[in-house]
Amino acid sequence: GLFTALLVVLGGCSPQFKPTDLDGTWIGQDHTINSRGKSLTTKQITLNVDSDGLITGETTWTLVEGPGGNHNDKPVTSDAEEVMGAFDASTGEFYLVETRENGMWHGRMLSKDRLRAFLVQTGEKPVVATVELERQFD
Repeated sequence: GLFTALLVVLGGCSPQFKPTDLDGTWIGQDHTINSRGKSLTTKQITLNVDSDGLITGETTWTLVEGPGGNHNDKPVTSDAEEVMGAFDASTGEFYLVETRENGMWHGRMLSKDRLRAFLVQTGEKPVVATVELERQFD
């Protein structure tokens, strides 16, 4: 009766993803603030996700406008970083850590073709970024 109907309605609201749904290449405009100021960049994230939700991949960015970033204490207008992480398919949330720096990503799939993510990096060269990305199709 009513309880079953309620479960169906509530169940329809929660995202249903498979681990491999996050697999692929994602691109978007990234708003960043760091020790150099605020920048707009193009961010590309390539993720390989296994059946357990474990992730390996790479993030790259290219400066669109603003002061850019730092690499080995020198200003740069593009950079790449290897990442590893985990994906919770039941919520659509994912977590990534950068392997060279102490940046941590927390993101969520908005749909099978869109995701939103935040980068937080503490320490000597702090960085915070927000980005919405869309799946790239070949």
